[in-house]
Amino acid sequence: MATHSHSHSPATHPKAPSTSDSLPHCTLELALEIIVNIYHQFAPREGKDDFLSLKDMTELLKSQAPTFLAACNRNRPDYIKHLFKKADVDKTGQLTFEEFTKVFAVLADDAHRLSHGEDRCGPHND
Repeated sequence: MATHSHSHSPATHPKAPSTSDSLPHCTLELALEIIVNIYHQFAPREGKDDFLSLKDMTELLKSQAPTFLAACNRNRPDYIKHLFKKADVDKTGQLTFEEFTKVFAVLADDAHRLSHGEDRCGPHND
């Protein structure tokens, strides 16, 4: 596993708040916060903007989504590049968080299929 050279601190996994908290979070909100924190671990920040390069996204997927990459021949050399290009809507060579959500949708769909024991490798599953 490659080490990441950006200066972001590791994402923390927020604990579920107790019912006595004044502003309780829903489980989905906690999951979204974790996803944003993971994105920020790998997206170098320049001023107020943060983006993922192909290298950043490759490191993120290899360290955070190994089960996803191990299936359906996704470990082939060009797969992550293909996924990156599909998500890079504005063709800048870097992904905004909004563009990254397209990659996240593919990951979430795969996890959902896995939870049901469905075929993860059909023609429209990537």
